[in-house]
This record gives sequence, structure tokens and C-alpha cells, in this order.
Amino acid sequence: MKNLLKWAVLAAITQVLSISCTSSKDDSFTHLPFRQSENGLWGVLTADGKAIISDEYSSPPFAATEGIYIVKKENGLFEYYKADPKPVRIGSQYYKAAAFKESMAPVMEDEEIISVINTKGDVVFKLEKVSGKRIISCSLFSEGLAVIQNEDGLKGYVDKKGNIAVTPQYSEAFSFSEGLAIVKSDEGERSKWLLINNKGEEIQKLDDEIKETTGSISGGLIGILKSVDDGAWGFVSKNNEELIKPSREFVSVTPPKFKTFTYFDGTKWGISDITGKRIIPAEFDNILNSGKGFFIVKKGDVWFVIDSENRESSNVEFTDHTGNNQGFIFAKVRDRFILIDSKGKRVGEQDYFEVVANIPPSEVSFGVQSFKRNIAELFQVIAPGKLWKFSIEAPASQVAELLGSGNAETLKSSRTLSTKRSVTDMESIISLGFSSEMGVAVTEREMLRDMWGRAYWENVVKGYVFNENSYLQDISANIKIFGDLAGKEREVANSILEIAKASGFTLQSQEEGVLILSAGNNRVLSLKYARNAGLNLLLR
Repeated sequence: MKNLLKWAVLAAITQVLSISCTSSKDDSFTHLPFRQSENGLWGVLTADGKAIISDEYSSPPFAATEGIYIVKKENGLFEYYKADPKPVRIGSQYYKAAAFKESMAPVMEDEEIISVINTKGDVVFKLEKVSGKRIISCSLFSEGLAVIQNEDGLKGYVDKKGNIAVTPQYSEAFSFSEGLAIVKSDEGERSKWLLINNKGEEIQKLDDEIKETTGSISGGLIGILKSVDDGAWGFVSKNNEELIKPSREFVSVTPPKFKTFTYFDGTKWGISDITGKRIIPAEFDNILNSGKGFFIVKKGDVWFVIDSENRESSNVEFTDHTGNNQGFIFAKVRDRFILIDSKGKRVGEQDYFEVVANIPPSEVSFGVQSFKRNIAELFQVIAPGKLWKFSIEAPASQVAELLGSGNAETLKSSRTLSTKRSVTDMESIISLGFSSEMGVAVTEREMLRDMWGRAYWENVVKGYVFNENSYLQDISANIKIFGDLAGKEREVANSILEIAKASGFTLQSQEEGVLILSAGNNRVLSLKYARNAGLNLLLR
């Protein structure tokens, strides 16, 4: 789960409206969709439980930001509405639409051009081409700037008037926070992580050893990963000073909030302060911030609220929730949702059949941009000899431990393992083939006697150990795509090709439906695909 959870953290950070990161009143949802019966229509209520619109929509609208929510119509187009008792539509219908932030929202009125609108629905500017390259993606605004991406995959920034503040030039670029943005230069293997200001000036270069960052600056700290293999996260300052040394106990981390951050140790979640001191041990299945000094935690199938001393502060336990929005949480107790505050105390007597935090999009983009992102989320690494967290020739014992797939005895006759990965509009079954049986018996020669008392010698099994001669021989992935990516196997295959070439593979042959690549260490990557039939990737 190591790299899977690392991805989950990165996704949560870049998805600025994710409920796991929204516990302050500035960045959480103002209104949420609700309904009062299983077959009832959906309405909209405030974060503190006041119904604004009832029984209006057949499917839940997206949660509102800045008092504006998005509805997907039956024709597949999107509309914006102000969360008023008589909802007023803002603007027109859009092919794609993202949430409002800083009174601006990126939209696509058709499949060709990205526009940015204000809260009146007026088009403030259009994003067409920069330096002759089409702009294919625009994020939400943060500190007056939004991340844009051109057709070559390079990223830069645009301001709220449509001026290009930073020309697209980075392979990675994240939203501004605390006056700076984290970017990655586009130099292949020599790429560097940098901090820039809103003029695009380089303020600080981060260590060359850093492979990944959490993508945001929070409380002056930046989460960093120096080795994808060991999965040890730590933190540095904006001046690149090491504040918390990378630790294998920090398999995954969240950005600090209220001078604490949550961490995953490979099995459970815990809480640390910004000095690295573990203030709550890793004993929970999930942890979300619930305001200063309080956390929504999960054990088994049950959620509840604790304080920073690991004392349960809530007077209810619940099985589902919306996260903390504007200081309030809708929590499911038995079959109904009730309102509780950030400490877990019930507020009022009203209950609801269902309340959901239907997270609105945090960017608009052409489909081509999402291919690489989804593939990166699905596998993290496609490189010679490595896919996701698995390396060719890795011993069976190591792979089994990574997957939590059993012990030597349960795997004694097995030469294959498999696991499933899923991201938006994609899922993959990854199959791992080994050179021989993974487990072998440990025997001792013992003297036994038959029914007539005659002695004889026989090898008796005393236990099982992992086979030292069993190693990972090949990795295959059957990939299914659906939703917005349905029928786009060729485009996904071409994106995999680009990622593989960037990591060291060379294209050897290409035919319709088949790609063959190789690398200098005798590694071969083959990719087969067919429209509406998925893709198959094989690494040897």
C-alpha cells in the first residue's frame, strides 16, 4: 500500500477541495446536497444544516463553494446556480465546469477553448494559445494565480485578468500557497524541484535527491520524498532546511495544519507535531482534520472525533460523514445523518436521510491531459524493470511483504500473485509472475515406526520458508478504461508510451494495437490495446 497511499496524499493535496483537507472556514464547502428519503429528490442545505432548496434535483448537485454549486443536466452539460431559495442560474451551459475559488471558475463552453468566468457568469478571458501552443488545462485560482498546462504537457500560471504570469515551462507545477509555488523543471533526469514567486522568479532550489513533494507549502513546511523505493517522507522548510528527517514510519503524510500532520506507517494512521514528535500513535484506519486540536478518526467501520490528547470528544459514533465544512460535520448515525460540530457534539435535532460532500472538479481540461495524470496515479512508476512498487528480480519474500499476501506456507505452491488498482475512469489487475514456487518446506530426517514397530527414516516437514531462488520474473497489467475515457485505448496507450520513453525505454516497433519498447538492461515492455477492449501491459 506504500506508493498507493503516497499517491492518495498527492491527489488530496492537488484536489484543493478534497474534504480531507478542508477544515478551515476559508476553503470548505458552503452548501451540501441532501435528501429526506431514499427515492426523494435532492436539495441544497447550508453547512450548518439550514435547508435552502428542497426536492429539486433527481441526482445530487456538486457541493457549493463561495455559495455557488454546479448541476449536471440530463444532456451531460453543466450549469452554475447561486444557493438561494429560488436558485438563479449563472452564465450558460458548459461542456466542463470547475468550482469557484477567489470568485473565478474555469469552464469549457465547447470542446475547443477554456474560458474563465466570474460570479456573474461573465467571461473574463479565454485561454487559447501561449507561444503557439494550445492551453489544455486550467486549475482553480489560488493567491491570484491558476496553473495552466499546454499541449506539450508543460505548466505555467495565468493571473485573474488573463495575463500569462509564468510561461508554461515546468513538468510539474502546483498552486500557490504562502506566497510561493512548488514546481519541477523540465530537464528529464536532471529535473529539479524549485520554489518560485508569483513573477516566476526562482526563490529556492530544493535538494537534488528529492523525488516527490506534497505539492504545497503549509505552515512553512514542504513534505518531501527522497526515495520512491523506501517510501520515507520528511519535511523541509521554504529555505530547504531539513526540519523532519525522512522516516520509514512516514510512508505517507498530509500537509501540516494547526502545527500537526497525519502520517501513515504502512498499516495505520497517526498524528505528529511539526517537530516530528508522534503525539498520537498510528492506531487508526483513517484520520481527517476537524479543526484546531480535533480529528475525525476511523477504527474498523466506526468514525468518531478525538482531541490532540487522543481523548474521544464526540458524543456520537458514526459510519459515514461529509468531513468538516465551515466548522460542522454531517454524520451518519444508524440510518440517518445528523449535524455535529468540529468536536463531535450534536447540534440541533434535525436529521436527514442522506447528505453528501459531492466534490466539484478542481480543474477543467481536455481529455488528452487526463490520460497521463490517470496513468501516473495508477502506476506511479513505469520504468525499465519496475512497475508501480514492484521490481523485476525482487525476491518473492519482499514482494509478498509489500502486498501483504501471506506467508511461505500459504504460498508454497504459488508462482503468481495479483493485486487490483483503481483510479478515476481506470482500473487494473496487476499480475506478478515468479521464477518458481514462492514457498518451500523445511524438513528434517526423522526415524518413525510402522504399525508393526519396524523403524524407518522419513523427511518430516517442520515448517516453511520463502524460496531464496524465487524472484519476480514478469509483471503484467490488464487495464480497463471507462467513464470519460471509454473507447480511448489508443490515446491511453500513447500516453503510456510517452511516460515509458521518458523513463528510459526506446520504442522498437509500433503497429496498430501493439507497441514494443526496450531498455538497455534487456528489459522489454509490450503494450497491446483495442478500442473498447482495454489494454494489456507486460514488463519482462
